Amino acid sequence: MKKPLPLFRQLDSIIAAILGFYLVQALTRHGGIGVSPDSIMYTSVARNLTQGNGFLQFDANPLTMFPVAFPYFLHIIMTISGKDIIPIAPIVTGLLFAATILLAGFIIEKAVPKYRIIKIIALMLIITNPALLEVFSMLWSETLFIFLITLFSAFLVLYLKNNTFTLLIISAIIAGIAAITRYAGITVIASGCFITFFAIPQNWKVKWIHTLLFGCISSSFLIINLLSNFLQSGYLTGKRLPADTSLLDNLQLYGSVITGWIGNDSPPLWLALLMGLLLIVASVIFLLFNVFSKNKSPITIVSITAASFLSIYVLFILVSSTLSNYDDINNRLLSPVVIAFFTLLSIIAAKVLENKSAQFRLNIALFFILSLLALTGNLTSDKTSLQNNQDAGIGGYAEDYWKDSEILHFLKTSAFADTSKIPIYSNDNAAIYYFTGKHAKTLPELTHERELDVFVQSPAIYVIWLNSGANPDLIEDKELKTIKNCKPVFTFADGIIYECTPIQPPILENQDTLK
Repeated sequence: MKKPLPLFRQLDSIIAAILGFYLVQALTRHGGIGVSPDSIMYTSVARNLTQGNGFLQFDANPLTMFPVAFPYFLHIIMTISGKDIIPIAPIVTGLLFAATILLAGFIIEKAVPKYRIIKIIALMLIITNPALLEVFSMLWSETLFIFLITLFSAFLVLYLKNNTFTLLIISAIIAGIAAITRYAGITVIASGCFITFFAIPQNWKVKWIHTLLFGCISSSFLIINLLSNFLQSGYLTGKRLPADTSLLDNLQLYGSVITGWIGNDSPPLWLALLMGLLLIVASVIFLLFNVFSKNKSPITIVSITAASFLSIYVLFILVSSTLSNYDDINNRLLSPVVIAFFTLLSIIAAKVLENKSAQFRLNIALFFILSLLALTGNLTSDKTSLQNNQDAGIGGYAEDYWKDSEILHFLKTSAFADTSKIPIYSNDNAAIYYFTGKHAKTLPELTHERELDVFVQSPAIYVIWLNSGANPDLIEDKELKTIKNCKPVFTFADGIIYECTPIQPPILENQDTLK
């Protein structure tokens, strides 16, 4: 019997990729690509690069909080297309999602070659996964990051099969670019080093050479980026605040997100915590079992690749979110491990179905029931997201609310911001730049004492307060009025423009007057 042509074997992946692209277009049809403060930062840097101004943000500060690859990628797209990135972003992120799905299909095909039904179900769970659809409908660096991780995994699978320097170097370059797309990409480098040292069946000398070569090439990208950040700002990755969540809280959040991917959006706290612990332990044990297995079959190779990245990335997120303050662990933070997670589930499902014992039929029934529950949960969540997006646009700055903003319309159409002779601050300077093209400084964070002192001692300033731009890390409206004399200059339904001056200290009476 003739084997099917390679293209025909990937027909299911091609169909899944087309569906994934369509879903991104459907989610962004009403208001365009989702835009957050991160998106505005990336966009402003890409625009500055296109205009020849280098890696500068909209506030004229050098880019350090985020690495350089994603804004540069957007700059390349803008240069090739001759268009601004915002209107064409749904096409760009949709194509990245489609390419990610094709690569995922290739990897899962290697993992479960005998069970096409498992591959098809895994692809269905991937293209409907709420985390991936949320990410790829936004202008976030995770879109490129997830694609690079999947591309890295595909090349690493080929490398583990063939052990050639060419595949090793390509894998290292991809890992290096991933590390300057998101700083969490250091986990891709760590995964590659772990795999090249422990997984290749070579002598110790070859292991050391391959590992050092991979590590040096891949880490050079990040080292150059971090060194540039430090020389420009004095910080390696921008200012970071201490964490405000414990390790147990983060474990519970991790378990809660993962259970959402398999059909349970709101598990009890105890179940989420238990799931988080079990998943970490299980992924590490599964990884070690396959690393030390003498049989380096294609299934074992894919198992090592997926389990190593899943384990290292999740441990990195848990530790870093316990030490440093950023968003709570959510779909966005964990989206990079979706492909690895469903790849491992596919491998486990194949092993269960291979065990043709007396419970074989029961195993098949359980497999299809669990798959159906997970897919139903995904489709329910996706339907809600699609309905919400069609009604009011994607949450963030793509929402319809912003189109009717009185204060932003005033700023855009008046000469107030252009003719002001005193500094202008705002609690949401990203929104002001994005919707009006005008510039304002951000209000200082309460924990940044030096910046707060400068703000308090500054002479007359304007503060543009957007009601929808509340940020608990910044000075709030009530606090502003306790450290400054603030009087409204313009009042709108959705915000106020204040003129603020220093609070005058009490005047002491002259001693001669007291006599």
